[in-house]
Amino acid sequence: MISNQNLSVFQIHIILPEIFTRSFAALIPQQRERVNQLLEEQVILNYALDMNRQNLWVTLKAKNQLEVMDILSTFPIIKEVKVDIFELAFFDTAPIGLPNLIMN
Repeated sequence: MISNQNLSVFQIHIILPEIFTRSFAALIPQQRERVNQLLEEQVILNYALDMNRQNLWVTLKAKNQLEVMDILSTFPIIKEVKVDIFELAFFDTAPIGLPNLIMN
């Protein structure tokens, strides 16, 4: 797990290929495994795919853009996609917690 000291938050826009070849589709299970690992390590904060399966958005924590590129280089799909990286000024999320307990 990466220490939260001196970390910035980055939004990454990944543009997927228009046509998923067999070789690209074969990378998807490995991609999900890597993303799940990074989510568990809290490096990736969220990961989203649009309904048309053309765009992925990844929000992650890193020291700088070079570290972001190092992390992205571990994505199995990285050679098949286009990537735009944006450093965020802030990243707010709704608090996540347990639902209110109702005592009968």
